Amino acid sequence: MMDDNDQGSLVNSVSEPLLENYHTVQTHNPRDGCCKNINARYVIATWAFMGFICLYALRVNLSVAIVAMVTPQSVLNQSVTACPGNGNHSDEPIKHHYEFTWSPKTQGLVLGSFFYGYLFTQIIGGNLAERFGAKWIYGCNILIAGFLTLLTPLAARTHVVLLIIVRLLIGVFEGPSFPSAGALWGRWIPPMERSVVPPIALSGKEVGIIITTPLVSLLCTSTFLGGWPSSFYVFGVLTIIWFCGWSIFTSSSPSEHPRISIKEKNFLLKCIPQTRKLRTPWKLILYCVPLWAIAVMHICVNFVYYVLLTSLPIYFSTILRFDLHQNGLMFAIPYVFQLIVTILSGQLADLARSRRILSTTAVRKIQTIIGGIGSSLFLILVGYIGCNRLYAIICITCAVACIGFHSCGSLISHLDIASNYAGTLVGLTNTLATIPGFVGPYFVGAVTNNNQTLAAWRVIFNVSAGIGLFGTIVYCLLFNGEEQKWNREYENQNEQND
Repeated sequence: MMDDNDQGSLVNSVSEPLLENYHTVQTHNPRDGCCKNINARYVIATWAFMGFICLYALRVNLSVAIVAMVTPQSVLNQSVTACPGNGNHSDEPIKHHYEFTWSPKTQGLVLGSFFYGYLFTQIIGGNLAERFGAKWIYGCNILIAGFLTLLTPLAARTHVVLLIIVRLLIGVFEGPSFPSAGALWGRWIPPMERSVVPPIALSGKEVGIIITTPLVSLLCTSTFLGGWPSSFYVFGVLTIIWFCGWSIFTSSSPSEHPRISIKEKNFLLKCIPQTRKLRTPWKLILYCVPLWAIAVMHICVNFVYYVLLTSLPIYFSTILRFDLHQNGLMFAIPYVFQLIVTILSGQLADLARSRRILSTTAVRKIQTIIGGIGSSLFLILVGYIGCNRLYAIICITCAVACIGFHSCGSLISHLDIASNYAGTLVGLTNTLATIPGFVGPYFVGAVTNNNQTLAAWRVIFNVSAGIGLFGTIVYCLLFNGEEQKWNREYENQNEQND
């Protein structure tokens, strides 16, 4: 990232700056004052980062809390071949009030229900963010998801079907978050910062997991607000507080920001295409081969990601035999390393691009290869390590950490090919990549139903590894990181039609 003194030199390094934007450049900002030395785009990225923390806290809290909600008897009565107790884990259930006796299949449906709703609002969310501004699309949807999270304990105690409906609705309102963030980056982040700023903001996902999982474990074993229900109340309230700050300190574009410095505003107007399109070029988008390469990779990496995200607590509890406190801690550790990898790989990627050591296409493919092959290799190893808890945790940590390379590889590629339509492109690929969100947990539930064994989990890890490798191959064969002509030409055609 850079300060205002670096921005002039960067403008010269950006290929094909949109000189036609110069007429919008201002020379005076009446609000240029105490905040003039703080780059507005970094402030917005910081609030987006905190938004992703809330987003993932609302998403993953159930994955950990369900271990405290469902009586272990509903698992222990199944056919179980697990590791011996680790000294802190008794074969008898710990003294804890469990309220539900859901089967593994039912738990899979509950955990996957979020993604049924998440599937349907991706494309429309991105398109609305492009047309009407990403600020309110991103913020309001997370806010509503926070309110629904407050209703989760009541829904669970009423009926499992009502819980599934509430989780589905949370998915509906979280759906526009990633596409609208993509639209936000397309307005705010210059090309040579796109391997750093968006991935760092998106790393709020990992921070959310790191914070949420041990905190949920502590809340579930406490008496605060009834134990496990507090894990939903706490994060619902924190989300509402976050929204208050988001609504005050952010704007959808530099031209709308009341406190942005003149220097930063001029810089952004010069090096980022300022869209004035009337229509979305759907036909050109759907025939874009690099986009489909991104989509396939997005689907495959999400399958791996969601299987681990929703099912690791169950694996830790039923197979490795960690207790509730250990479970939350062990679940958080891999995402600490994913966060580190995401930040470091982003810095290296933008360094290689800015110094012209590697092309954009080469950078994205190298990151994707490391992430895809690395995560698949370590997942396969987990399946054959057996009951060695230390090695299992190391391999799972390495597998999750390797996924961090995708944040600066395939998952940020939308901005490379068409920044003007980033919201729509992210919405399209994320819609398809949501399917693994409910297929993955159901797959895990089906494989482990009446069969909680090391062999069953070996199948789960091997299938996930194979899917990850397939996506890597397709992406590397088909992706090209050059900007698509229609990203600017279509805009010009619309202007001529006016």
